[in-house]
Amino acid sequence: GPVAEPPRLGESRIDAAHMGERLGLYVIIVLGEGVIQIIDAASERDGWDGPLAATGLGAFGLLAAICTLSLLYGTNGIPRLRKGALAPRLAMLLHAVMTGFLVALATAVGSAVAHVDDVLPKGQHWLLCGAMAGYFAAGLVAALPLADRSDRVWLLGWALPCLAVSVALAPLGVGLPAWATIWILVALVCWQIAYDPGAPGTGPSGRRWRGFR
Repeated sequence: GPVAEPPRLGESRIDAAHMGERLGLYVIIVLGEGVIQIIDAASERDGWDGPLAATGLGAFGLLAAICTLSLLYGTNGIPRLRKGALAPRLAMLLHAVMTGFLVALATAVGSAVAHVDDVLPKGQHWLLCGAMAGYFAAGLVAALPLADRSDRVWLLGWALPCLAVSVALAPLGVGLPAWATIWILVALVCWQIAYDPGAPGTGPSGRRWRGFR
């Protein structure tokens, strides 16, 4: 009789909205692990003092700012990723890379709270700064190749200062107390939130950016 043809493999359809919701929830879970690390480290202390308060509040603020940037100013938990701009498999790959940096960050913020009376160990300091540099780089990689030429100036102004400072902070800030390093990183994330040209009340460039999104 006739020989049956082998089944053809094809890519199944993906509900983009459902995928984006799940990937965003995963980012929240990873950031929640950072909160657990902060609480565990703080619970080892006999009492609260100025350095512990500054470091702990800064660490919480850093995670909250990242959550805001990833979920309110992005798609699939990735900052600045435009909806439908990437194929699902590429979006998931970029999401995996970015959340890998956030996992490293969760470990580093716990270490920062554990070393509030001294500078961070060099390896943990580099991990903290490197994780943030990777996070900023992931946001830039997500948006820059898909932006119009006129929008790329905005993107570079949004991402490059934060990326450059976090990279420079690794070797230059080794001697800083943990709370100072944390608050510098908080300021960098807040820069990306406040700089957002798509926020209400911005000028013509902001309107152009909303069209890009």
